[in-house]
Amino acid sequence: MKHSFSALCLVFVSGLANAAETAAEQLKYKLARLNSYQASFQQTVTDASKKTVQQGEGYLSLKQPALFRFETISPNPNLLIGDGRTLWHYDEVLEELKVYDASKEVDKTPFVLLTSSDAKLWALYNVAGAGETFTITPKDKNNPVQQLTLQFSGVGLAKMAVASQDGQLSSFEFIAMQSNVAIDNSQFKFTPPTGVDIVDLRGK
Repeated sequence: MKHSFSALCLVFVSGLANAAETAAEQLKYKLARLNSYQASFQQTVTDASKKTVQQGEGYLSLKQPALFRFETISPNPNLLIGDGRTLWHYDEVLEELKVYDASKEVDKTPFVLLTSSDAKLWALYNVAGAGETFTITPKDKNNPVQQLTLQFSGVGLAKMAVASQDGQLSSFEFIAMQSNVAIDNSQFKFTPPTGVDIVDLRGK
């Protein structure tokens, strides 16, 4: 009986590992079909007690490989752009631009998996789910993003939720979605306006 029980445990654990691998491969397959994507979004932020603390709207653009543009227009204009090498974060209200080395930031959020097939990056996260909904969880418990949930509709993203370490949940509902359309690469570069305070963090 002991041998039978041990064998059963081994099969069970092996089954869990295969399921996790299958979820990751399914998600990789869906993202591989999404060569480019752009949409408007409506955002709702709730705190740890599930109280709504902020609502906003903006735009999201993605393009393989490693290109993204995330822009909020309300309640405050903010812009985050990445081209695989440089990450720009522009706060229009503060008139401040922070510039990062993208390679040093990519392991801090599972969001990077949307435009990367790098096996080393994927190895940093656990993936669960199937069909249209997947959850991505960092293996590093100190990651500021505790969980990223993606819900697809056909090829494109329909919803996204980001759970933070402080208990906040940012939920995004995408509208006017366009998948696999031509997006000019200039959308993923940023030239700061005159007079903006620039903080270059690439060497730090």
